[in-house]
Amino acid sequence: MNNLACYFLLIFIILPLFGCQKLNKSSTQVNNKSYINNFELLQENPNNQTSIKITSPKAIIDPTNNDIEIFKSSIEIFNNNDQDFLVKSGNSTLNSLTNTIRVFNTVNISFLNNKDYYITTNSLNWDLNTSIIEINKPVKINFDNTEIKATNGLYNIDSRLLKIDNSDFNRYIYNSNGEEEYQVKITSEVAKWYKKDNTLEFTSNEKQVETTINFLLTE
Repeated sequence: MNNLACYFLLIFIILPLFGCQKLNKSSTQVNNKSYINNFELLQENPNNQTSIKITSPKAIIDPTNNDIEIFKSSIEIFNNNDQDFLVKSGNSTLNSLTNTIRVFNTVNISFLNNKDYYITTNSLNWDLNTSIIEINKPVKINFDNTEIKATNGLYNIDSRLLKIDNSDFNRYIYNSNGEEEYQVKITSEVAKWYKKDNTLEFTSNEKQVETTINFLLTE
């Protein structure tokens, strides 16, 4: 009788364990995500003349939140059917429900008609229904012999205007022999770059724009 009681007690203990093992095994097997190689997406904005082309060697679609996770993404932005600029990054996430894209992990923005002009940052956000790209991390801009650093920025695709905050402008001027002759530094609260005519504008609200010229050429 004691052996029979022990037998039923053992079954009572072991059965829930088998049930847990089966439940855990089933939960790990559920995966509704779609894995895509050689991902490509072309999207046009009906509100303006902007269109984008996203390519990637790998993407993952998660149907639970409508997110598309894109690896080593390459995003070409076309404005009025002309290539405007190219954005490359380690990762990006596209939410098809809200039509927004977040680009992050070593972001490089290159302007296709000015190959010496490029912007680096670590993150940007873009609501694809608008023409405004928000750069919400520190920005570094390279224009020929010019380097500009800023805390954040906005790029308007329609007007092709780049606006950055708390900027430090640094340009080296060279003589005919290719030697650095002097250095120009400009500090301002706001800097604007007009892509159409390639001009820079510096303004400050609370304090003056500071300009420093350092002469580097020595005899």
